[in-house]
Amino acid sequence: MIFNRRFGSLGRLLSKDSSKPKKLLIFQSLLNGEDISLNICSFEEVLPYSILSNPISTISTHDNIWIAAAMLARISDATNNLVVVEDGFPIGTIDAKQIVSGLQKNPTAKYFEKSVSKIMSPDFYIDSRNVNISSILKRMNKTKNFFTVIENDKANFSQFSIKQILEVGSLCRSDITVSDIPGRKIRTFDRDERINDVIRRLENEPIGLLALKDDIAFISYEVLLEKIKELNTPQNDKIFDLSASTLKTITPTLISEKLSLAEICKVMLSLRYPYVMTQDQIITPEDIVELMCKGI
Repeated sequence: MIFNRRFGSLGRLLSKDSSKPKKLLIFQSLLNGEDISLNICSFEEVLPYSILSNPISTISTHDNIWIAAAMLARISDATNNLVVVEDGFPIGTIDAKQIVSGLQKNPTAKYFEKSVSKIMSPDFYIDSRNVNISSILKRMNKTKNFFTVIENDKANFSQFSIKQILEVGSLCRSDITVSDIPGRKIRTFDRDERINDVIRRLENEPIGLLALKDDIAFISYEVLLEKIKELNTPQNDKIFDLSASTLKTITPTLISEKLSLAEICKVMLSLRYPYVMTQDQIITPEDIVELMCKGI
């Protein structure tokens, strides 16, 4: 089943002229106060120090997967990744998808007792705070990995993830609006399906989102991780046999179609799950990254 994120207005989409000039993203430089376009911005020129220095959320290789699951569920409104550190240096990252997918492959209580190093991704990025923001956004848009570690010095690291991306978007001046966001399709699930079947379908969704059939509600890996945390014990490995009706769903916040990119980002920043919608369109953080890349 397919859920179309643009319920109507297909004519508007099909009639868009690809030859239209770029809608640039303009910022006021924090270094000299001058207007500057995103394609030549560094982190320090756009983000206030308090945001740029947002520390990474770390976990040790000595910690187990259950600790990682509990931590991610608790801080999901601040970051979408934990950084695994060894001797004070990042060696990998863990997100909700890795934990849920790992549990599906090994649905036993012993899975949660394993070291986080067993499921972490060693393939992640460490960037300098002097790097051009546009290069990171382009990479994120291509790889769909919306997290990078920023190295401030040899022993000090911060993060740049969904929340910081939205912070950047909220500071821009641009005539980009909701109507510039292309339509996309999202698969659906039924309430009476087993969670195991829902996860299988979710794994085939690049944006990690499924729509509840005949409803305006969604689930993500973060929702599944919260369900695992709700069971409150690593010994409870029956989550996959539960009905999808037991899952809490995400209801996107309704916004006006006239909102600018900056206004959309400000709304998303206020939400635990940064998903918004108009009467005929769902907007995700992935859409924001794609839009910002069009303005570079």
